[in-house]
Amino acid sequence: MVNTVLIGKLEQATTPLLVLFTYEDQDSAECKRIDKLLNGQLAALRKAKEFEGKALTVETVRTEDRAFKKLLLVGLGKKKDVTLETLRRAAGTAAKTGRELASELTVPFLSAGKAKGLDVAVQAVAEGLLMGDYRFLKYKTQGLDELKTLKGFTVLVEEKGQVKPAQQGLKRAEVIAGAVNYARDLITTPAGDMGPAVLEAEARKLAKKHSLKLAVFQKEELQKRGMGAILAVGKGSPVTPRMIVLEYKAAGAKKHVAFCGKGVCFDSGGYNIKLHMMEQMKDDMGGAAALLGMLDALATLKAKAHVTVVIGAVENLVSGDAYKPGDVVKASNGKTIEVLNTDAEGRVVLADCLSYASTLKPDTLIDIATLTGAAMIALGTVTGVLTPNDKLAAAVIAAGEETGDRAWRLPLWDDHKEDVKSDLADVKNIGYPMRAGVTAGAVFLQEFVEQPGKWAHLDIGGAVFDDRERPYLPKGATGAGVRLLTRLVERL
Repeated sequence: MVNTVLIGKLEQATTPLLVLFTYEDQDSAECKRIDKLLNGQLAALRKAKEFEGKALTVETVRTEDRAFKKLLLVGLGKKKDVTLETLRRAAGTAAKTGRELASELTVPFLSAGKAKGLDVAVQAVAEGLLMGDYRFLKYKTQGLDELKTLKGFTVLVEEKGQVKPAQQGLKRAEVIAGAVNYARDLITTPAGDMGPAVLEAEARKLAKKHSLKLAVFQKEELQKRGMGAILAVGKGSPVTPRMIVLEYKAAGAKKHVAFCGKGVCFDSGGYNIKLHMMEQMKDDMGGAAALLGMLDALATLKAKAHVTVVIGAVENLVSGDAYKPGDVVKASNGKTIEVLNTDAEGRVVLADCLSYASTLKPDTLIDIATLTGAAMIALGTVTGVLTPNDKLAAAVIAAGEETGDRAWRLPLWDDHKEDVKSDLADVKNIGYPMRAGVTAGAVFLQEFVEQPGKWAHLDIGGAVFDDRERPYLPKGATGAGVRLLTRLVERL
């Protein structure tokens, strides 16, 4: 998609489709000017209640005798309620509606001589357009000629002082949305084409693209390092597990942030085989995908940061060699794990990832994982945050609110530690059935973190995938975590 910033008068905009955002309780400045040009045609639509500016409603107006051939009105709701997320969602709606009307569109921004805040407004709208237009077509062979696509969009400004901030907003949006869509591609790719070896290959491509440091611990190295947890989970697959370590370090970066990502490329549940939604379990590497997307964004933006990403790439399959319910395995920090459910494998994988990341002595340590179905029940498509650090929790939530990649804190109390104590080993990999499932996963992981006060756990079990079409979220993989973590690193 080719996108650009153009300076010119609104009324003279030459475009197949002009997109105007407006409010429910009053017309936007852009709408007022175009309505005057059209002799009150838009006001007549309001009066007839054909278009009232309610949030995410749309109306198309044909203007064949004008420089803009069609006009797409998109409602924002009441002006006092409009946020950057409102703009993202409205732009996502515009992308999906607009591509059926034209291959290119133009979005005007009027600021009455003021450029302040224009960059973030343009970024929000451009993100919505780019993420809303996303489609995964890799495996489609039929009907492609009938698909109408958006080839690009123009951000129209009227004053010279607006050009630079608009360009900055557009550039950042292209990077962020590109990283989100990259993560979506990784997650949506079927497990047969996105196994641990392919995930490693993606990490190698990223390392080459941005000159990142890369280390991959294969089976022999995992054994040497005593990483019995990840090795146990991967025993049932013919593809051996591996730990992927990527490092991005910009000159002058003062704080080191380490991330651990669950990269279970397919999860059958093992001998505790899944009875529902197994066909969706290609998304169980959503945490790993989010971290690769985040790294891509940070490196492209040349963020002043020092980030290490640790990914446990593995398949949880059933075979004669697979680990079994009741087995006891040892993580690299020496703690033993009683495996009471082979379908609670992600936390077992992360036990070794977190143990290793702790040896790096980072200033902040965060893991992100599709850890529990309980997160979906508790929070829907919102990311769960669990940490003993109030400041870190607040930073994660603030980054989520700013980016629209939202997160919410759940409790992590010492009382919950009793839930994962084992009679046979140091810990067990499940808590009490139907009780605080998200927290049980977090308190288990905390056992493998050297400095829990610097750590946070993000559960994207519900956020990674949506079976509903949203304004800028497709049905399927959402790319959850990419925007949130990119912004968080920039803020830490």
